[in-house]
Amino acid sequence: MSTSDLLTKSDFLRYLDAPMHLWAARHDRIETSPSPLIVHIMKQGYQVEQLALEHIQSNLILPLNGESLHWQNTYSYKNYTVRIDALVEKPNTNTFNLYEIKSGTCVKPENILDAAFQYLILEKQLNIDRVYVLHLNKEYIRQGALDIGLLFTAEDITQKVLEKAAEVETILPLVWEVAQSETMDAIPHCLKPKTCPCPSLCHPDLPDNSIYDIPRLSINKKINLLDQDILTIQKIPADFKLGEKQRQIVDVVCSNAEFIDREGIKQEFEKFIFPLYFLDYESCLTAVPLFDGYHPQQQIVFQYSLHKMNAPDSNLIHTDFLADTKRDPSAALIQQLQNDISNKGTIFVWNKAFEMTRHKELAIIHPEHTLFLTNLNQRVYDLGDFVRKGLYLHPNFKGSWSIKNVLPVMVPDLSYEHMKVNKGDQAAVVWWDMINSDLPVIERRSIKESLLAYCEMDTLAMVKIWQKLQQMC
Repeated sequence: MSTSDLLTKSDFLRYLDAPMHLWAARHDRIETSPSPLIVHIMKQGYQVEQLALEHIQSNLILPLNGESLHWQNTYSYKNYTVRIDALVEKPNTNTFNLYEIKSGTCVKPENILDAAFQYLILEKQLNIDRVYVLHLNKEYIRQGALDIGLLFTAEDITQKVLEKAAEVETILPLVWEVAQSETMDAIPHCLKPKTCPCPSLCHPDLPDNSIYDIPRLSINKKINLLDQDILTIQKIPADFKLGEKQRQIVDVVCSNAEFIDREGIKQEFEKFIFPLYFLDYESCLTAVPLFDGYHPQQQIVFQYSLHKMNAPDSNLIHTDFLADTKRDPSAALIQQLQNDISNKGTIFVWNKAFEMTRHKELAIIHPEHTLFLTNLNQRVYDLGDFVRKGLYLHPNFKGSWSIKNVLPVMVPDLSYEHMKVNKGDQAAVVWWDMINSDLPVIERRSIKESLLAYCEMDTLAMVKIWQKLQQMC
């Protein structure tokens, strides 16, 4: 059997995601390429691997006991092959410790299955004592030089792996069967068309208003509907059990008419205090903390846009901030934000959990500004709640309260479509490349203009949506 015929850990994980995804990968039918953000995350993963190697060599091996490291070696058994991140050999007990390296800050359920796959291959050849996930330590806050010993946590998952091993062993023949199948007949497809890597296989001719547009619909309910040959929202029976908000969205789609809770919207508007601020941040996630006060996998806030409305009929005032150096941008950002926002007035954002978390993190980095940042959080109002809580719904929202779905319906004359930068993850990667690459002045200026235009569009979009909602009172 050639190496290319062997099933890898990636094949196994694709099967768990959806058997059709594995079949597509083995038959060159994957239709999507990794996004720039995924590539950025992968590059950071490589950096974490190298730091993990240094950590294992310095802190997890006892050379005086004859222990040694086997780094990224490949092992095969029958139809399966795997490259192991790290094996520490312990000659005193004739055993090995297995380390799976992850750039996250916790052990996820799929990490257990991943490690169980590796364990099943290795235990046929080696005496495995313990299995660990070596991940970043979420409690570590950088101060000064990076402390490799504190950066990582080795979490023992041996018992969890042993508990899953039998289950994984029963799955492996099914994985092999799908991989060897010449046709895709009867191979289960995925239930997430928005992130599907092979939509023409999993979801050919997916109709508008499909059941997948219902937010937080459970896997079991999706399967239940599909078993009844129900793919569109309009065909869902009136007695099919749904949550209150889910049913509300289904009713709006079936009626093909918007829903407006005018009294509810009016009551919310009575809470707002002028001046009104419309605030949006752009940030970039880094696995390894780059600056003092940051923890692993923390967002670096590098930009904001702010629209200010002093009175209902007053002209908008716009200000913004964009960092363009490798230095920590947080101090300069907070300083300008203090100049731009007074100590009173409602602050509108879209998805308040994001902005409020950034404020809490910035207060840790700069405790001298804790009162200011706490005050901001006390005044934050999530404009997206009007949709998320069902005060205003439209069938063309497709069950989503993302501003990218809401804006073209409520304010069709505004669009992100033709902007050079038109998504948050794209903005993060473009900014990262800008500050870490030696770009020509003209290209650098173009990137800055694109970033500023994109972030300004986010806050202008909120202003326009607010004005539309005000008209509904």
